[in-house]
Amino acid sequence: MSARKLTLPALFALLSGCSTGPDLPVLAETARPQVTARAPVVVFLPGTLAATLENVETGERVWGQQDALSLDPRTPDGLRQLSLPISPPPAGETAAIDTIRPVDALRRAGRTILGMRVSIPIYEDALDGLGRAGLRETAPGAIPASGPSLTAFPYDWRRSIVDGAQALGKALEARGEGAEKVVLVGHSMGGTVALHYLMYGTAPLNAGGGVPEITWAGAKQVKRAVLVGPPLRGSTIAIRNTVNGNHIAGPLVPTFPTTMLATHPSSFELMPRPTEGALQEADGTVRADGGFDPTLWERRGWGLANPLEADKRRWLAGGEDDPDGRGLARQAALLDWAQVFHRAADRRIDPPEGLDIHVIAGTGEATLKTVRMIDDHEVAEVSQSDGDGTVLLSSASAGFEDSGAHPRKTLSIIEAEHSRMVSDPTAFSLILDAISAE
Repeated sequence: MSARKLTLPALFALLSGCSTGPDLPVLAETARPQVTARAPVVVFLPGTLAATLENVETGERVWGQQDALSLDPRTPDGLRQLSLPISPPPAGETAAIDTIRPVDALRRAGRTILGMRVSIPIYEDALDGLGRAGLRETAPGAIPASGPSLTAFPYDWRRSIVDGAQALGKALEARGEGAEKVVLVGHSMGGTVALHYLMYGTAPLNAGGGVPEITWAGAKQVKRAVLVGPPLRGSTIAIRNTVNGNHIAGPLVPTFPTTMLATHPSSFELMPRPTEGALQEADGTVRADGGFDPTLWERRGWGLANPLEADKRRWLAGGEDDPDGRGLARQAALLDWAQVFHRAADRRIDPPEGLDIHVIAGTGEATLKTVRMIDDHEVAEVSQSDGDGTVLLSSASAGFEDSGAHPRKTLSIIEAEHSRMVSDPTAFSLILDAISAE
């Protein structure tokens, strides 16, 4: 299938309050007869930060609240619930199990500011549009055996992409014999979860460095996948945020301390590969290892080594001894794990007969490409390149450069901003085309 470059001015930025939604109902109604005739089973995987999370012991919504979006990670209770434990996990686990579970795709983000309620759509208009196109929405995670249907599949975005892929595989396989193959639509990190499941099924990765054989086991359950703005070679924003903390998330999201982000396996998995040259020394020299050396993080005071957040490590330690030492050990393990994941993710993508993969990549937005080490335990932004504002075009399209010569791979490049790409009219049309195709 050929690569296509479609140009459409970006109509929306995440915090502008504007919406591409009004265009979607028209597109959905037009596609409805064909979608209904095909009766597909569609599974939607949201991006990082875009699945709501709940404490199963207390019933408290820790991420995706109505009035504040999340608990405040600057408090001990908020930090503990939004982080993952720093104690060593059980053998074979990427991260220690806690009491937080994913609930749904994030439909809207809201916050009360100075007594005024501010609320903007995240996936609400896109999911409503797919429903208008004839897809009956199920309970989140409850994937039916036949369609037409739409299921939001939330996963815990704090944890490993591999964990998300395994959860997806278990849910699909639980439908039993005779279930129809599904269409996966994954946005951002959700696209990487979908691709990992397709390539490896529910097979584990060996934290010691072993990479399993590519089996395309997911093709037994999936006939088509649409990956929207996927960070297939990572995003430099992941380095910046994990080192600096997320200080520019906008008025709807509280500041995320580096201690919180550095407990998430996904933070390191979503970093660019060393070959991308995304990290520079203070003198501008490219860091050849890409920043995956644990001693670098300890020496520079990054992540769980940040001396300014020693109190936060004590909060996470829960009264146990040596929070600093355990934090360093956990961080080193996550950096090593991320490199194993990258080796698995970066292999040749050659879908088997019966499986089509369509990537929608964004262009036209200045996107962070390079950061440089500076004092005060931080990195500074150095250079930008073309992309969707979050993921470089080269990352979103990685592995699909040969789509023009491959019968089961398609690459569409559109002018769109990352956070709202699923609701961009051009991307939404391409998603409808994939859903309603033979």
